[in-house]
Amino acid sequence: MHSLPTPNPLAVLLFLGLLAFSRFYLYQRKTSLPPGPRGWPVIGNLLDVPLMHPWKVYDKWAKQYDSGILSLRIPGATLIILNDLNIVQDLFSKRALIYSDRAHPSVLNMMDVSRLFVFQDYGEKWKHYRMVFKHQFEANRDVPSRIHELAATRRLLGRLVKAENHEKELRLTAADAILSITYGIQAGAQNSSYVDLAEETMTLISDVARGGFLVDALPLLNMLPSWFPGAQFKEKATRGRKLVDQVLQTPFEYVKAEVAKGTAVSSVASLFLASLEDVDSASQKELDEFQNILGTAYLGGADTTVSQLCSFTLAMLLYPNVQRKAQAILDSTINGRLPNFTDYGKIPYIDAIVNEILRWNPMTPLGVFHVLNRDDIYKGYTLPKGAICMPNIWAILHDEQRYGPHVNEFIPERFLTEDGSKMNPDISDVDAAFGFGRRVCPGRVIARDFVWILVTSLLTVFDICDGMDTEGLPLTPDKIKYSNEIIR
Repeated sequence: MHSLPTPNPLAVLLFLGLLAFSRFYLYQRKTSLPPGPRGWPVIGNLLDVPLMHPWKVYDKWAKQYDSGILSLRIPGATLIILNDLNIVQDLFSKRALIYSDRAHPSVLNMMDVSRLFVFQDYGEKWKHYRMVFKHQFEANRDVPSRIHELAATRRLLGRLVKAENHEKELRLTAADAILSITYGIQAGAQNSSYVDLAEETMTLISDVARGGFLVDALPLLNMLPSWFPGAQFKEKATRGRKLVDQVLQTPFEYVKAEVAKGTAVSSVASLFLASLEDVDSASQKELDEFQNILGTAYLGGADTTVSQLCSFTLAMLLYPNVQRKAQAILDSTINGRLPNFTDYGKIPYIDAIVNEILRWNPMTPLGVFHVLNRDDIYKGYTLPKGAICMPNIWAILHDEQRYGPHVNEFIPERFLTEDGSKMNPDISDVDAAFGFGRRVCPGRVIARDFVWILVTSLLTVFDICDGMDTEGLPLTPDKIKYSNEIIR
């Protein structure tokens, strides 16, 4: 008779640990967290996280589970997905004090992006930066912001007459406006270094901000040299930090030199520097703070505007009746001249088009993630401290109960009264496109101004037509694919 082998104590402990973790995990799923896919022991919902267009998958799950709030658990994090506007407002607005922090992936931290206040946790420093930003940019909305936006738009109209790459021109114009407003720098084909710098930096930040690096789960990898397999993230972080340094310092130093020479163009930066009794004697802390605030506008303004302009161009190609109606209204209201900001708010159909651009294909479909800074109870669910909360902006802006039927189609009339004479007050505005609560985009007013003047001007001067796909065939809605990025 053979004796049974003696079990390995380590294997037994490991088995019991996995069993305990699995039971705990399933208990938590069943009794505390909002509904979602069941997941697996140890890895949780790692295999369930959608890689392509997650906002559409989450919207589908919300209907499947009959819940506007969902959850996923992955190693090291709990994800809370909010698909309903009322739930988002309950948490991000009414409980803003505990839902206003930011996620901090390890590589993003190494890049020191917290200098940009969009990445800072909610607190006194963030509130100070936000207050200064709001005062400097919104107080100067008419001068110099609108002046620079109008000038950048007029420059675009001239370039488009002979342009071959229209998207490149739209991208250049978005950078032109934000650089002009912020630093008094006119970006053009011969002065594209500032544009290239911002694009390279934002591309890297967007990539890193998604997280998913092994170091987030295994912090010990920080101790490895950058050449070691699995530690290449250090090279990316080093490059990112240098880029952020350049983005913050290069245009600011240019403006300081121009102010000193008395040749600075009026801008947010030049007005601030001119307000100081002596720039050289100003505290370094004050200069650094303002430099960081300006950098937030520089990086955050261009990409989101390009997204909206590309969506507008696409909509005019796919819905030519909307374009013809808008052009007829413009012809009858501005009498053949170029539009300017004295027309702002006086042409309801154009205002409705701008709203529909923001709603139809939102630029940031999952927004910028919020992080819960303590445990919370909501609708009987326990939402744990540190949970990453994602507002599904795409789902919110495609809610048929709020915006009517055919939400996947471009229909500006959904925002107008029946006679089309004014905006319909019963239809919710589309501010959800700019975020929520205390983390709502601080530049949203200027951004809407700029999109409005661009849309109005392009419709006044040009026909947008003859859109073709890669095979030379006319475009149809079913052929359109948006990118899968944070800013689409």
